Amino acid sequence: MSNKIFHSSIMAVAAGLIITMSVSCGKTPVDGGDEADGTGVIDIRTSIDALTKAPVLDEEGKGNFSRGDIFTVTVSGSGFASTGRNYAAGITELMWKDLDLPEDVGDVYFSGCYPVQETAVDGIFTFTVSPTEETDLLLARAVNVKKDANTAVNLAFRHALHRLVIIYVSDDLSDEQLSQVSTSVRALSSCSVDQTKGIILDGTAAGLSEVGSRQGRRASFFIVPQEKDYITLDVSVGTMTRTIDIPDHAQDGSPVAMLEGGKSLTVQINVSSDEIKLDGVQIGGWEHQGTVDGEIEL
Repeated sequence: MSNKIFHSSIMAVAAGLIITMSVSCGKTPVDGGDEADGTGVIDIRTSIDALTKAPVLDEEGKGNFSRGDIFTVTVSGSGFASTGRNYAAGITELMWKDLDLPEDVGDVYFSGCYPVQETAVDGIFTFTVSPTEETDLLLARAVNVKKDANTAVNLAFRHALHRLVIIYVSDDLSDEQLSQVSTSVRALSSCSVDQTKGIILDGTAAGLSEVGSRQGRRASFFIVPQEKDYITLDVSVGTMTRTIDIPDHAQDGSPVAMLEGGKSLTVQINVSSDEIKLDGVQIGGWEHQGTVDGEIEL
C-alpha cells in the first residue's frame, strides 16, 4: 500500500458526478439509501471529485481510493477530545464502541485527510508544498452523524490546494526544443489545516519561496490557496528568461485576485526563437471561471 497520489487528466471539467463505494470491511454500497446493517459498524463511504489524483480513476479523472489506501478519519464533537484514526480503505472496520464516546454525546462529526499527516496537534497541522514533486492534499469536510445511528458516513474528498498548469506551444520550435523549456514558480508555500473541519484555515498562507521547478512543454504545480500577486513564473527558453505574473483580469473583465483551493489555473504560453507570449489563462477543472488573454513582449 502506498500513499502516493497518481496523475490524472488536467483538462477534465466535470466535477458534479462522483463515484462512491463502501470501505467498511466486507461491505458493498447500499443501492438507493444510506441504511447500514445495524451491527454497530460505522459504514464510512468515500468519494473523490473529478481531477483528484487517486489510484483508481476514469477518463474524466474521477475515482476513489483503492483497497488498502490509508487516510485519516478525524472524529470530533462537543464534550470530548477530537481524535484522528488511520483508516485503510476496504480493510478497516471501525465500530461505535471503538470511539469510547461519552454516553450523553449526540452529534458526532467525521472528517477526512489524505495523505496521512503525523504532525497534527489538537487537530491542526501545517502543510508545506514540496518543491521537488507534486504533493496533493485531499480533505473531506466534516459531516454530522448522530451517535450510534445506523447511517453511512459519506466523506467527499476534494482538492484542498490549487493546481497551476503551464503549457507551452510554438510555431517554430521543435518538440525537442520545447522539452527544454524551464519553469520555476515562486509562491507562498505553506498553510494551516484544521483536520476536525476538513478545511484550510483562511489567512494562514505563508513562506514565500520556490514551490517547484520543472522542465518540459507541460508543467504543473500544487500551491496553497493565496492571492495571485504572490505568484511569479520564471520561464527560460534557450538564452531567454522572462518573469511572468498572473494577469489581473479575466476576459470578461472580472478580477482574478485569488487562486482558490479545489480549482485549476491553466496558463498557455507561446514561445518562439525571439519571444515569449502569454496566449491565455483559463481557470477551470473543478469550476470554470473564465479566461484571461494577454501578451508579454521581450
